[in-house]
Amino acid sequence: MAFTKETKDNELYVYMNGKLIYKKWLKTGQSKVFDVMAYDKYTEYSITEPEK
Repeated sequence: MAFTKETKDNELYVYMNGKLIYKKWLKTGQSKVFDVMAYDKYTEYSITEPEK
């Protein structure tokens, strides 16, 4: 599985194998999971952003 993350303006996007699975609005902290099977409590990938 290849995970990539991309930050554009106020939004964080996480892709798995080129498919969008997670989106987070950084200023508000709200997030949306697009593929529950790819990103659940058993996923061994941690999404972190460095502190500014």
